[in-house]
Amino acid sequence: MATHVVSYQRDTSYVTNISKGATCYAVLGTMTVGGTTFRTFERFSMMADRPENDFPHLAPGDYTTAVMYWHGKLGRVINPYNGTGPSKRYNNVLVHAGSRPSHFEGCIGPGTLEGAGVTAKMTRGDQAMAFIWKSCGGNAADKKGWSIRALKVLLRVENAFPGKAGLTLYTG
Repeated sequence: MATHVVSYQRDTSYVTNISKGATCYAVLGTMTVGGTTFRTFERFSMMADRPENDFPHLAPGDYTTAVMYWHGKLGRVINPYNGTGPSKRYNNVLVHAGSRPSHFEGCIGPGTLEGAGVTAKMTRGDQAMAFIWKSCGGNAADKKGWSIRALKVLLRVENAFPGKAGLTLYTG
């Protein structure tokens, strides 16, 4: 069976939300599988002065070790490294559902974008992950038991994380 490709491309606009008194930022992007495209959030720190002080960001390229499975806390996820990343920080990067920038820590979340700026939220993230799962050959009823029912996928990251100086607040 052919490995299914999930493509991810970053944009140059961002959204924010306030969580626990701190401003959280996420760059927008798109994730495409089987001809269907979802909007995405990817968390970043506007204050980080060096990459090692920011949340981890996947480099452009094909992640051939990526797997998709049911995570007990997050539901369906794509794990780009599946334990083969350059560090624990990168091994913790997942694609999963969430609705605000603060719901991600370097992770990527697909869904439907609603609102703009500080009111922006991602909706239908669970449905997006279910669609990706089914498009990649998963059975809609499969949940627990990731080691038995994990799907091999190819996560293709199309571009590098944009320079923060070139980012603009998404206004709709």
